[in-house]
Amino acid sequence: MSKISDILSQSEINELLNSLTNPVASLEQKPVLVSTKKVREYDFKTPKKLSKEQIKIVSGIYENFSRQLSSYFSGILRTYSQINIISIEEQHYYEYNNALPDTVLIGVIDLSTIEGAILVDISNSITYNLIERLLGGGARESSIIPDREFSEIEISLMQRIMNQIAVYTKDAWSGLAKAEASLKSIETNARLIQAIAMDEIVLIVIMEVNIGNIKGTINFCIPCMNIDPLINKISQNRYASKRVQDSAQEDIVKESLVHNVKQSPLEVSAVLGETVLTLQEIINLQVGDVIKLDNDVTSDIKININSNVAWFYGTPGVRKKKKVVKVNKVIHK
Repeated sequence: MSKISDILSQSEINELLNSLTNPVASLEQKPVLVSTKKVREYDFKTPKKLSKEQIKIVSGIYENFSRQLSSYFSGILRTYSQINIISIEEQHYYEYNNALPDTVLIGVIDLSTIEGAILVDISNSITYNLIERLLGGGARESSIIPDREFSEIEISLMQRIMNQIAVYTKDAWSGLAKAEASLKSIETNARLIQAIAMDEIVLIVIMEVNIGNIKGTINFCIPCMNIDPLINKISQNRYASKRVQDSAQEDIVKESLVHNVKQSPLEVSAVLGETVLTLQEIINLQVGDVIKLDNDVTSDIKININSNVAWFYGTPGVRKKKKVVKVNKVIHK
């Protein structure tokens, strides 16, 4: 025991003896360490299609979209609406499809830029809240979600909103490439949609929607196979041609400025001379009176440009029966 005490303290020796005599109690008292780190599984069989830089490009597209849609909701509902992107992630389409409820409103948007369909699903809490407000209902403290299929009237009302979402989708993607978008159809059963293959990798953009006290989500499902070539092309050329584009753009701006300045209309006036008269002298002026100016007949006259400040000196004369002024000298300020 003396040898053990040289290494262990008395309290450690007591704990060791207690664990030998009562192993069950010692296991119960032993604290369990729980890791706070978030661990995410990575499937090496299906590697990520898009890089972080490409995800940032998509995030920028839908941040612009969320601002437009938020303003649209605030306008038609006459209440404060806020839409924020909470996550963008890749997954198999069947995972996205299986997570959807049996009855949900899904818009199929045809976007020419990516040559494929984009799915937009709106959570039922937001959908029924939009329908209620569009039909004249007031704000509620909590959202009531009926357990039934959507009626034809409700789908018709939501079609207007889906059409506007298609317009904002077109505007958002047009920042990268010329795009045309249109609402292809509205589905209420996710299991019947066949626009995307079940094993295809898709990009899910999840947006949180707050309308008054009601919260919900709007999700975009975009096939990675369709947007990968577009974003890849943009990413490769983005930095390689940035300086060339900046230089070319600067030259175009300079050319445009110079052209616009040259085309600007200016008033040119030739001042034969000046004099000072009293008010009484002006009142007494008659036809045929001669006014003496401060300038000699043989002297150059001032030529003013768009102001009372002289820019040139010149000589008055006649050319082809028209009065003209010949510029003789440029005044340097």
